[in-house]
Amino acid sequence: MSVLARGDAERLLRFVAEAENLGGDEPFTAEFLVELGRLVPADQLSYSELDCVQKRSLGDVDRPGNAEWSDTCDSDDELFWGVVMEESPASLRHRQTGFCDAVKVSDFLTQRELHRTRLYDIWFRPHSTEHKLYVGIPSPLWHTKTFIFDRKRGDFNERDRLVLNLLQPHLSRLWQAARTRRELAAALTGLDQAEARESRGVILLGARGEVEYASEPARRLLREFAPDETLVEWLESGSRRPLIHRLGERRLIIERVGDALLLEETRPDVDLTAREREVLTWVARGMTNPEIARLLWLAPSTVAKHLENIYAKLGVKTRTAAVARFLGPIDVEGGDAESIVSAQN
Repeated sequence: MSVLARGDAERLLRFVAEAENLGGDEPFTAEFLVELGRLVPADQLSYSELDCVQKRSLGDVDRPGNAEWSDTCDSDDELFWGVVMEESPASLRHRQTGFCDAVKVSDFLTQRELHRTRLYDIWFRPHSTEHKLYVGIPSPLWHTKTFIFDRKRGDFNERDRLVLNLLQPHLSRLWQAARTRRELAAALTGLDQAEARESRGVILLGARGEVEYASEPARRLLREFAPDETLVEWLESGSRRPLIHRLGERRLIIERVGDALLLEETRPDVDLTAREREVLTWVARGMTNPEIARLLWLAPSTVAKHLENIYAKLGVKTRTAAVARFLGPIDVEGGDAESIVSAQN
């Protein structure tokens, strides 16, 4: 079992602490990649988010200095999706299993085997790249979030892999924090137009922790859930974890972002299996049963059976109703039920 050297552990802790100060509306900036490259040296370092259903980029960030690496195809190119995503063993493993820990291309292919592939000709050779290391952020299978490290000489070692695996939970938290900041900005924009029955609310705190502003939905949620003592204790503790307060089957989640509190009432949890949740996530992205079957390596009849079980548990009869009923608990990351549930059985 690999153990991180003391010096590496100290550098990792400093990086995590300093990364908090680099946060903004976007989780990973070019400056962030510069600092990450000091932890795990590479000739090229980038971050990429992909929509694997629509086959498009959701955002790419390159470390300064990467410009000299001229791309032969980009993430909106048919060549990229037809060769790079379909023939890269690391990409296939993530898309098929959701495995996001750090992996090297050399975990799957020897140098001789790699040199005989189209992948090498298209994605490696033009950059004189010989070694790649990937680490992902856990996410729905349709939405990959991946850091990519390239080297011309000298493969990545187990120390590099261990550093990134230890860092992975912090990368995930930074991504979520940036998303929350964007949601907060959007919420603040519509504060004056908020209706009392909305499920999300915002509270702004003063320098001494006093409430300076509370939207109407926030006031309603606090009245109905009455988490007074629990809320005070949570605020005083300085905890970074969200506060969850239950009232029967209803659940109130309170998250702190700087001097603001985000409140959200969620729907009751539904007891779907991991596979059923997975199938429903792909349904929410507009996939047909045969398409889901190919992605999950299942028979189309098995996918249909999973959907039958989902309908029964949710008390619905259609794909659209299933997604609309369960859209809160699953993470479809911004999808709209009316527009994305267009596939037929």
